[in-house]
This record gives sequence, structure tokens and C-alpha cells, in this order.
Amino acid sequence: MKKLVEQISLWQLYIIIICFQIGSAALVGIGNDAKQDAWIAVIIATILGIGVVLFYIFFLSKLPDKNLFEILIFCFGKWVGKYITFLYVIYFFYIAARVLRDFCELLVSSIFEFTPIEVIAISMMFIVIYMLQHGLEVLGRTSEIFFPYVITFIVTIGIAIFLSGGIEFKNLQPVLSEGFGPILKAVFPGLLTFPFGEIIAFTLIIPYVGNVKKVGKVASAAVFTSGFLLTYGALVQITTLGATLKERSNFPLLSASREISLLNFIERVDLVIVFFVMFGIIVKVTVFFYGGLKGLELITNKPYRTMTLPMGTIIAFLAVIISDNFVEHIEEGLIFVPFYLHLPFQFVIPLLVLPILLWKTRKKKQKKETSL
Repeated sequence: MKKLVEQISLWQLYIIIICFQIGSAALVGIGNDAKQDAWIAVIIATILGIGVVLFYIFFLSKLPDKNLFEILIFCFGKWVGKYITFLYVIYFFYIAARVLRDFCELLVSSIFEFTPIEVIAISMMFIVIYMLQHGLEVLGRTSEIFFPYVITFIVTIGIAIFLSGGIEFKNLQPVLSEGFGPILKAVFPGLLTFPFGEIIAFTLIIPYVGNVKKVGKVASAAVFTSGFLLTYGALVQITTLGATLKERSNFPLLSASREISLLNFIERVDLVIVFFVMFGIIVKVTVFFYGGLKGLELITNKPYRTMTLPMGTIIAFLAVIISDNFVEHIEEGLIFVPFYLHLPFQFVIPLLVLPILLWKTRKKKQKKETSL
């Protein structure tokens, strides 16, 4: 198999991060614990999210030519490093399956009511497999094509609902009725880990970005942009549905869009919403799937492209059996995943590794200076 020299541009990184973060976050309601103040919670989480991405970039900057898994090998040696890498592989594949299930549930509940969920999951994974068979550059170029349409649509949907008379600004009141308690509860661990902490998957992509010196600024700008769009989306959902209905709705963005009715002609835009959400979901599944494959590549010493089809099939199967129904799926995502998966893999492990990384890189530098 022909070896790919993978590289994406700074602009492509910017686009991929935005699509990745607004993917499933735009689909399901976020910040519900804060009720009508969910938009404030998203703003706070965005500020923290910029700090999170800068932490990951600082982490990678200690060994600029290595990704997360290679750094684990450097810090802990072959066997322990590979063991921790394998845990990350399971984590990335599991989250990829969860995101895929999100989209499958959307399609089944809105458009393909009589289509088996297995068919949808397999079809989506074939798209992901095809892109990764051709390398990261295909993901980057595809994102460049669809990005302007995605952004335009997100902005337009709020304007269309407003022109349709579906916006009620009184739904935002009272502001801070219960103080900052509910907002902080929404931010941690919920919003901090989903979607902002999930950017840890990019520790497998950033080493392949051209002009690494500007990655920090570009990634921070991407997180800021996605945070702005998610805040906008939260405002649209709250003002359209109200905090209570937003919390009860499985897909609040879809529910809000049903208020669109312009000139007795433009209405029922569900299909259009599903199409644009689909692209964000594909990007997110692809990034997590790529992260898991890179871990397997390190463990097995085999090119990750040789494993895309078998592992992609497993991800599709896992997405189907991961929960018995959507209610159970959401409960797992709100209770189990943030505390027992996101926090350890996004923050605890990197924070524990960082002192060892700093010590070993300093020791390596001193040894090099001594030899000179």
C-alpha cells in the first residue's frame, strides 16, 4: 500500500476543529442544567475551552515531532506506554460509536423512520472509511468545500425563525434567577468535557499541520468561533422553545427549525438541517476514529489504513448495540461518560503525564548539551 505523507494546512485545521465541535453539540441540547442561562454557560465553557486547547498544544510542544501516543512511549517506555495507548484506543473508538449513534437516532426519528439503524450506521461508516483510506488531506479538503455552507446555514436558521415570528426573547428571562450554581453545574463537567475537552483527539492530528508555530493561535480561534456558534445556537433554541421544552426535546435544533414558515413556501426544513448536521457528525466520527487507528498503528506497527475497514465495521456494530434506546443512550452520555471516561482521558492522564514529560525533556536537553 502506497505510503501517505499526511499534512493539513492551518486553515483546514481551523475548519475541522469548528465542524468537530459543533457536530453533535449542535444536534443535542447542551447546557440544560443552566436552563434559560445555558448560553451563559456556553460562553464560560468556551473561555475554559481555549485554555484546554492551549494546554494540549503546550503538551505537544515539548516534543514537536511526536503525537500523544508517541509521547506516552517516550515518558513510560514501550510496554506501559502501549498499555495507556490501548486504553485511549478504546476511548476514541467508543466515543466515535456514540457520536455515530447520535446521528443514527436523528435520522430514524426524523426521516428514515422505517430504515434499520444498522443500515444507517454502516452507510455512515463507509463514508468515514473512504476518507481515511485516502488520508487526512481528504478530510481537510472536504471540510473546505462544505464549511461555508454549514456556517451560512447555522446563521440563516436563526434569522429564518425570527422572521417567522418564532422568537420569544422573554424566554431568556429571568437571567441568573438561581445564581451561578446551575451555570457552573452545566459547565463542569458537562460543557467542559463535551465538546471542548474532546479536542484531545487533535493531539493525533496537530503534528501533521504545516507551520506548527501558529497552531496555538489558529486552534484558539477555532474554539472561539465554535463557542460563538454554539452560544448562538443555544440562544436560538431557548428563545424559540423555552428552557423547559429545550431540555425535554431529543433534538432541540430540529424542534426549533419547525417554527420556520416564510411566505407559506419555506417550511419543514428538517431534511436540510439533517444534511448539514450530517457533515459535522462525519467530521467528528472521522477524527475520533483516526485517533483510535493511530493508536493501533503504534501498537501493531501496521499502517492504520489497513485497519480502517475491519475497525470501521466494529464501530458501526458498536453504535447499534451501545444502548437499547435513545433515552438510555442520552443518560449514559450525561452521567457515565463525562465522569468515568471524559475526565480521566481528557484531563487526569495528560496532567499526570506532564510533569514526567517536562522532567524527561529537560534531562534529554541537558544530556545533549553535556555531550557537546
